[in-house]
Amino acid sequence: MKKFRFAAVLLALVFTLTACNNDNDSDGQLTIDNGQLTIDEPYEQDEPLTIDEQDEPLAVEENLDPWGIYNEAAEKFVRFCADGDFAAAESGLNAEMRQHGVDSAALQGIWEAIELQAGPFHEVLDFDNLEADGYFISDVTSRHENSGVILRLVFDEGGLIAGLFIQGYPVLEKADTEPIQRDGFVDVPVIIGEGGEFPLNGILSVPDNVDSPMTAVVIVHGSGPIDMDGAVYGMTPYEDIAEYLAANGVAVLRYNKRTFQHGAALVEKYGENLTVREETIDDAVLAAEFLQKDARIDPDRIFVIGHSLGGMLAPRILEEAFAGAVIMAGSPRSLREIIYDQNMYFISLMESEEERGAVLAQLEEAGAYFGLPAVYIDEMEANPPAEILAVTEKPYLILHGDKDFQVYTDSDFGLYKEIAGDRANFTFKLYENLGHMFTISTMESPTTADYIAGSHVEKEPLEDILAWLKGL
Repeated sequence: MKKFRFAAVLLALVFTLTACNNDNDSDGQLTIDNGQLTIDEPYEQDEPLTIDEQDEPLAVEENLDPWGIYNEAAEKFVRFCADGDFAAAESGLNAEMRQHGVDSAALQGIWEAIELQAGPFHEVLDFDNLEADGYFISDVTSRHENSGVILRLVFDEGGLIAGLFIQGYPVLEKADTEPIQRDGFVDVPVIIGEGGEFPLNGILSVPDNVDSPMTAVVIVHGSGPIDMDGAVYGMTPYEDIAEYLAANGVAVLRYNKRTFQHGAALVEKYGENLTVREETIDDAVLAAEFLQKDARIDPDRIFVIGHSLGGMLAPRILEEAFAGAVIMAGSPRSLREIIYDQNMYFISLMESEEERGAVLAQLEEAGAYFGLPAVYIDEMEANPPAEILAVTEKPYLILHGDKDFQVYTDSDFGLYKEIAGDRANFTFKLYENLGHMFTISTMESPTTADYIAGSHVEKEPLEDILAWLKGL
């Protein structure tokens, strides 16, 4: 089985759109191999699928409504995996999945990687459903020891599983609706875009004993369906940032990303016409407007902290609604260039010449857009952040870890410095042995295996953000 390895954080968007869209030329199944996201070789669906005699849908009750049937089959699949009965789980796969190597052993490997990340399975919590091009999609949210898991199962017309995707490891929504007193600040549950088409749950962390009006920041996510805490690989970097700043006198607003809370609805409305405007920028502007209406907040001192893709978009977002920006692990280059470099990095780590050759061939076959929707890439390239950065007079703090394997010290952090020149409104900080999440890196050639569950954002970049904000 050929495997195409990607840097997971920046490319999570690809997997989300592929999983939701399920058009006739599939981009392949998303799996996990030793903590590394992979896309299995694409399979063609130009002809009707042939179902073997042994291929029968997982048995379900006949008196359920249509979605109930698929959801029950999805829950059976999850519970078979949780019980270690991977042969029973395999019985629900269609012939095409099996022909491409997805068997009981592959399912066991996927499930073990899930539990390595999320911990032991506890319970199935909820389902979300979508129908696309004759396929019936059941998103199963389960509670595990360390986090939630969203598993997307795509059923064909015969009721068999034709696609399997890991959608993410969310920190599960808390039931709290009342403010919660923390150490030095209060967490206030809020809704961004309330009354609109895509309202988002969020938390406003308000410092104790700080005179109003106070400085505030909005945290803008990296790529993919990410919750308000930035939960990934058992880490919650956005929560770390919010708690440190709020405990030290700065109000912080964070919220679920639109693709996290309304993924199916976005695909239904925009399909492959989704851009970063609908995905990210609009909600960041709504968050700024929310803070501007709060009498405790200084409307002239609202800043954006953009991480990864959010950092790439920070110049565009800043020009619309904010006083300044902190860019964490961002880049002024095009997404197309970054994706290419990420893949070349992972190819360089492969030991087998044959494997490297096979993946290079796949990369070439994927074309200029790497399988991403053309509209998404074209919109970003039509609005390059470098053009804004070249003329802006607003303040920027740009942070980078020298062990970041998703954006790079020379080509990304270095290009920011080149664009800024000697202008005084730019401040740069480079951190030794910190990775993309600003956690400690322990690997000589880092991969996602360097992301250790329970790790926290290091104190030095947090202190630098605070000092920069207070110094303006």
